[in-house]
Amino acid sequence: MKKKQQKKQHSGCLTAILVLVVLVFLGFQAWKTDFVQRKAVYNWPYSREIHQYSAQYRVDPFLAVAVMKNESGFKPDAESKTGALGLMQIMPETGAWIAKCTDFPNFKASMLTLPELNIKFGCWYLSELENEFQSNEILMLAAYNAGRGTVKQWMNEYGWGFGFDDISQIPFDDTRNYVRKVLHDRERYAVLYKNTMKSE
Repeated sequence: MKKKQQKKQHSGCLTAILVLVVLVFLGFQAWKTDFVQRKAVYNWPYSREIHQYSAQYRVDPFLAVAVMKNESGFKPDAESKTGALGLMQIMPETGAWIAKCTDFPNFKASMLTLPELNIKFGCWYLSELENEFQSNEILMLAAYNAGRGTVKQWMNEYGWGFGFDDISQIPFDDTRNYVRKVLHDRERYAVLYKNTMKSE
């Protein structure tokens, strides 16, 4: 009698394990689908504004949204420890400089929490960095994170040219990881959204 009960319990355990394995497998397969990835991991809020200003300033929209994802997690009122504000985490002094360069009147730092203005300024700044660093995405993203002056110091100190392509040489851990994450996310956005953009 005990043996029969043990067999039933053993069989029941195996069935439960098998069901669990199947559910985990199906869940993993569902997680990998483009639909779930777009909804859960690589969502794209403010797509209209990003498309508008990335087109205006000739910036890769996939790069712009990847920057926004890593900078603020799409929170318009985000503020960093150093005082960077908004969706694309623009420093107030950088915002004032961008406002002057783009003839934006009566700029105030608090305006950087306005989503559309922040995206406009962020796309303009990415375009400016792309020109400054001759389309080298590693250098321009490092500059977005660590500052233009810092990256120019690294270029002088380490002998980097505009063909620099070794992310592992970036001396700041935070900046090195930031560049890797943004470039990875840019590629994921490109894969997940390129077809939807073609149909727009």
